[in-house]
Amino acid sequence: MKINATEKRAQILVIGMLAAMTVLSACSGGEAKSGKENAATQEPFDLFFLGSTDKERFFREHGNDINKKFPNININYYQLAAKTDEAKGALSIDDALARGIPIDIMHMAPANIKPYLVDTKLAYPIDDLIKKYKYDLNILYPEAVQTLRTISGGPLYGLPNNTSIHKIYYNKDLFDKFGVAYPKDGLNWDEVYELAKRMTRTDGGQQYQGAIIPFSGMMVLNQLSAPFVDLNTNKTVFVSDPKWSKFSSNLVRFHQIPGNSPQDASLFTTKGTAAMLIAATDLNASWTTNWDIAQAPVFADMPGVGSMAWGSTYALASTSKHKEEVFQVIALLSSKEHMQQMERLGSLTVLNDPNKKKDFGKDIAWLQGRKVNMAAMFQDKIAPPYPLSPYEGLAQAALNKQLNDLVAGKVVDINTALRQATEEADKAIQAEIEKTKR
Repeated sequence: MKINATEKRAQILVIGMLAAMTVLSACSGGEAKSGKENAATQEPFDLFFLGSTDKERFFREHGNDINKKFPNININYYQLAAKTDEAKGALSIDDALARGIPIDIMHMAPANIKPYLVDTKLAYPIDDLIKKYKYDLNILYPEAVQTLRTISGGPLYGLPNNTSIHKIYYNKDLFDKFGVAYPKDGLNWDEVYELAKRMTRTDGGQQYQGAIIPFSGMMVLNQLSAPFVDLNTNKTVFVSDPKWSKFSSNLVRFHQIPGNSPQDASLFTTKGTAAMLIAATDLNASWTTNWDIAQAPVFADMPGVGSMAWGSTYALASTSKHKEEVFQVIALLSSKEHMQQMERLGSLTVLNDPNKKKDFGKDIAWLQGRKVNMAAMFQDKIAPPYPLSPYEGLAQAALNKQLNDLVAGKVVDINTALRQATEEADKAIQAEIEKTKR
């Protein structure tokens, strides 16, 4: 089945947001155990892998582990992208299917399970293989597993592995410069709002922003667990669900602080004129700011509740000719041992083990000798997942546009922004539905 242009644009949006939120360090994973664990993996074969990172990074962080455990497997790796780029080794799902590539594994965000797996007939339930090879789902965050089962309507098409959370990055130099105490773990949104107002100022002719908070990134893992689209009606719920008024009002006020613009992440990461960045972006060696971390703010009436556990997945494709062997590769990538290794390298995973906190980031070479509040990479409570719609990207795009228009003064108030986002998204969704009927 071909994926049309509108759906591609929705996929591109989802992929973009996820890139801000750390899918770059995505491949981590739980190991199947069986008395005959390697019985089916002795014959050499080619494995076709569509992943989320560039080829060099994939092999450095994950491919070498696969080769070590399964030396008979020859990995043919492509980076899964919205558009094919031969020079970069990137391949779109459309081109992969058109070329007849016998895909074995695909790594993707939950929102892409329908367009990449279901609509293309690549989805393959793995519950029987989970039982056969005794993979223990209890090592994973139950919320991440629940998200995948909700999308599919029951079966698992893959195993979740990496996730991300919102957090406060703060510029220590700016807080020192203005004699303001650093943000600490456990702050609520109102407290951070007051801090952002205090840090937004002009000094020596230089404008300083108090807090950079991208709307799009906050939506995806929103701590209110607010869905975008009603799965029964395929209508957006921005007006009918009061959570969206609460979510939008909370973030818009930060953008409306006089002087707290533009909202550009580089003002924090490299230019050093923003005091805080609140986002799901992972640790980054290229930042020049003298930064540290605090836990993301919580709503005062929801103490301790942080982001959802996203749980991007390694899926076993229906086109695989080696399903049992490939499942064991997936199980390796979602094993406790592999996820512990990734946590040490600074990648958040869905490993449900509180002990991992003490080792997080210990093997990040560029952070050696630097003291960072790594405890802030973990939240007290995981927000429950919301049901994902195949039209998620269309709804997100409409709301993001209206909230930015509100900040720019093109929309008069929150209620109008939500109503117009609803109208715009519903129209786009209906058009998409009509196209699929033809």
